[in-house]
Amino acid sequence: IYMAPGPQSTGGRRLKLLAGTGVDIVSIDHTIDMGLAMKILANHENIGFQGNLDPQILRDGPLEAIRSDTLAILETMKGIKRCILNLGHGILPDTPETHAECFVQ
Repeated sequence: IYMAPGPQSTGGRRLKLLAGTGVDIVSIDHTIDMGLAMKILANHENIGFQGNLDPQILRDGPLEAIRSDTLAILETMKGIKRCILNLGHGILPDTPETHAECFVQ
């Protein structure tokens, strides 16, 4: 799994470059819609996707926003064989445990 965090990859600017490295899965950060990222990489048939819930939504909530955003990502990934639901970047240290629990339920 390859992730290129930081301003150089914001908005999916490096997705095609990352997919061309030979990785199995590209981690999609929270600055681009998962559906758009999948469209950008549509010609890379063997690439899987990981991501991309915004870690600030996970931290700040509310719980309904965490649920709805998570379900929207899952719906986008539906039918795709190589997908991992995850955050669009690492979990923030002050994220309430109840919010993380909501995400994994």
